[in-house]
Amino acid sequence: MSSSAGGDPIRFMDCHCHVGSFEGMEEPHFTEVEDLLAEMKHLGISDALVTHRWASRWSPRLGNEKLEEIIAPYANLYPCYVALPPTTGEIAPPAEFARAVRANHGAVRVCPSDHQWRLTDWCAGELLDALEAESIPVLVAMQQTSWDDIAGTLERHAGLSIIVLDTSYRINRSIYPLFARYPTLRLEIHSYQIPWGIEDVTERFGPERLVFGTGLPESDGGGPISQVMYSRLPGEQKALIAGGNLRRMLGIEEEPTR
Repeated sequence: MSSSAGGDPIRFMDCHCHVGSFEGMEEPHFTEVEDLLAEMKHLGISDALVTHRWASRWSPRLGNEKLEEIIAPYANLYPCYVALPPTTGEIAPPAEFARAVRANHGAVRVCPSDHQWRLTDWCAGELLDALEAESIPVLVAMQQTSWDDIAGTLERHAGLSIIVLDTSYRINRSIYPLFARYPTLRLEIHSYQIPWGIEDVTERFGPERLVFGTGLPESDGGGPISQVMYSRLPGEQKALIAGGNLRRMLGIEEEPTR
């Protein structure tokens, strides 16, 4: 937990971190939930939305089950399940799956490129309908999809919130017109390293469009924290970006209640 210039506490909530191992992972990267919690404490991050690497890199079903098992004792860790379209029957039917995600104050990550499907209605329409109906945030890394597929999805699912991960500082000419057109599009900030970038997005579109994340453990968490804390934004806008926006999307209170 950090404080704004006025002294009000800012509670960070990370939307973008992993636990668990996968083949070929570099040695310095931690794998255990206890290591994640220790790093969060060191950085001053109070709570987090967590994905298991088994789910994103191997089996969504088994990875989601493992995630629930290992985070169950911790009230400040929330599940970010990996979803698949329903046609192959690898996870629960979409409506059932979405209700379970909402009940756990969770979110969904999709990996269309790695898992060989498309973020389009002809492939995943039933899944997207269910997630939209339950107001489930959908996280997707830019390497997993395209701006065209994101735009098409938001055109057909106006109530679906999409948080784009792992972008770069050279996205403004693409994401600004999408921000202007689709009010439920959000940007996770850890790789959006552009001078006064979050200030410009906030001025043009509002602080609600930005969500804090670190990319732990592959990325360092100090940079995005500094990006928020040393921004020129007032304290209440920093607090929204740091965690308020994400907590509102997940339907959780300021203090962990799970």
